[in-house]
Amino acid sequence: MTSVLDCSDLDNGTLLTVDPLPRELWPEGTEQGYRIEYVASNFSGGKRAVGGSVFVPESGSAGAPVLTWAHCTVGSNEHNAPSKVGLIPEERKHLRHWLAAGFVVAATDYEGLGTKEPHPYLDGEAIADDIIDMARAVHGMDLGVDNRTIIGGFSQGGHGSLFAAAICTAYAPELDLRGTVSLAPPVRFLEFVRPYTEDGNGSVHALVPTILAGLHTRRPEFDAGPQLSPTGRTLIDAALRKSMKDLDELCCATTNDQAGVTGIAAWQPLIDALDSTSPPVTKYDRPIFLCAGGADPVFTSHQGSEFSKELAECGTDITFQDFETLDHFGLLEPAAHSATRWATELISAPRTAVTEADEQVSDQDIRFRILDATGDGRIGPDDFRAHALRLVQSFGHPLGDPIAVRVRAGYEQLARQLIQHYDSDGDGHIDLTEFLAPEARAVPAQLTECVRELVAAVMELIDTDADGHISRSRFHAVTHGLDIADTESDEIFDLTDTDGSGFILAEELAASVIHFLTGDDPRSPGYWLFGRSK
Repeated sequence: MTSVLDCSDLDNGTLLTVDPLPRELWPEGTEQGYRIEYVASNFSGGKRAVGGSVFVPESGSAGAPVLTWAHCTVGSNEHNAPSKVGLIPEERKHLRHWLAAGFVVAATDYEGLGTKEPHPYLDGEAIADDIIDMARAVHGMDLGVDNRTIIGGFSQGGHGSLFAAAICTAYAPELDLRGTVSLAPPVRFLEFVRPYTEDGNGSVHALVPTILAGLHTRRPEFDAGPQLSPTGRTLIDAALRKSMKDLDELCCATTNDQAGVTGIAAWQPLIDALDSTSPPVTKYDRPIFLCAGGADPVFTSHQGSEFSKELAECGTDITFQDFETLDHFGLLEPAAHSATRWATELISAPRTAVTEADEQVSDQDIRFRILDATGDGRIGPDDFRAHALRLVQSFGHPLGDPIAVRVRAGYEQLARQLIQHYDSDGDGHIDLTEFLAPEARAVPAQLTECVRELVAAVMELIDTDADGHISRSRFHAVTHGLDIADTESDEIFDLTDTDGSGFILAEELAASVIHFLTGDDPRSPGYWLFGRSK
């Protein structure tokens, strides 16, 4: 059944309904299967029901760890929900190994699949909370599962699992997240689209209209329709209504020229939109298991090797396995053996607190370290996406909430202006030498304006009663969500409140941020919008 409850006042992860799941949808090794619905946030900020499947292993559920599973692409509408039509056979075979290892498997449908809402395909941010809240919902069932949790996913789900991994410990601290398994995630989807749209006589790949439709759902201003032929627009419409199998049949009978998608990978709006869907290259606070296939066009061995190196350089505990001869679906079976062994070791180990390294950093370097959120030794757009994600998530705002969108846009615009200001060699990033250059201390008007725009959005996020200022108690609540102690919060507040009024005004906050970014005091109180100094 589909829940008709009003979810608006319910917490994310609240269990709404539990029904038996038809036995033919169970993976091998399932003792009992359920279809559930639970509460999660949609990308635009509301609450809604999301469906999913729960599989209990033959070893039982009492004290069992949970694998919260994110499935591959199945389509973009409510009729394609795996909890209603089943996971694809290859995924069911993969999951039997997790059941054999003693995991309760909780597989979300994602928003818009199984419920009446558009599905934001290729939007890892939108489905990240669905993946996490599915694990929360299982704890509302009478199963007695343990808090030890592994996030896992394949293809689209591998992509979403990385976004879930980036926010899980802050978003759901009650879950004991041990690690994340990401199998064949499309981390650079433009590199997939380009070869499949170069040949005008080649058949349209079904993922191309699916991507274009999903990007429009995520970004209403993105509209590929005018770039396409009427036939191409028909395929986008079909991507929203049909299963991947039916869509593939339509696409196989249509050439790229007929659809008008030949060369679309060079279209700048598509380049920008796909760039924004890439998982964050940052330091993940729990280990990652990454898998690629040499014959897989979605996530090639080269992409896997490069992405794993980037994560390792950021300080992520990364295990990369390359199945050099296998394609996208072929790697699922062998990956199951290595991934479950890897996860079982993490689950069996005692829980250890994750603490920030106690580094001795000179005053001149401390600002650079704070701004370099990914820890790769340079400041770039990914760092500011991470800063924005951290702040928005600390408030519990859905990423598509209008205020959250403005905050994130403010961080991204500030990143562009800082790079323009500091990047003397034109490589698109800021290294330490560029950041400390004396000539970079001058503050251009454009940078000041960007800071003011960001601060205006942040004030809107914080100043919930819209009275134009932030009280000490409200600031404590904000910084507590950022894991800043009250004593440090008081110090920041007093240094920012330059007029001694007992309130922080927008112009005071903007001044502290500008001083932190370009001034002489590396401990200027504006640092809190970007990270910790202590």
